Amino acid sequence: MKILDNLSNILSQSSKKSVRENAIPENLRSKELEWKLALLVRNIDDVEDIDLKFVSVSKIDMVTKKDLFTSYRLDFNGREKLNQFKKKYKNILI
Repeated sequence: MKILDNLSNILSQSSKKSVRENAIPENLRSKELEWKLALLVRNIDDVEDIDLKFVSVSKIDMVTKKDLFTSYRLDFNGREKLNQFKKKYKNILI
């Protein structure tokens, strides 16, 4: 019984560690950026040009030891535009 408990603890610790290693830092999460009228998206190619007309786009590169992660920060002029974008492109938000 103790062996199974120990094995379970080891597996849960390693999965938690891998999740933490691949997690996006708090300062780059879209929920935090919404206060600044900004969002992070995974791929800018999936966004229609008309939706980027009044949006400032900047590329964010995050390189870690295990993987390469690139995202794009979109800065909006107003809360209404940000909310419309979130509804339309909720599948690519980070």
